Amino acid sequence: MAVAELCLFPLGTGSPGVAEYLKPVIEVIRKSGLKYRLCPMGTVVEGSVEEILKLAGACHEVVLGAGAKRVVLSLKIDDRTDKPLTIEGKVKV
Repeated sequence: MAVAELCLFPLGTGSPGVAEYLKPVIEVIRKSGLKYRLCPMGTVVEGSVEEILKLAGACHEVVLGAGAKRVVLSLKIDDRTDKPLTIEGKVKV
């Protein structure tokens, strides 16, 4: 199990507002079945590395499909094999 942070930046939209390009992304994430947490500057997801990479590709495509001319995608993956890894475990103090 891995935990990842996914951030997409639609470019070439003609406006500083990007909500219309990111709303479909949230729907793709919801439909993925992966555990997730929306954050102000990105989304954290939990799943296998393969599932996360597949989700990142789907999110990239939906932003382009929404009309963005360019997409910058930032993806950080934490994949541990020595102990279980969860979203909640990453934020415990």
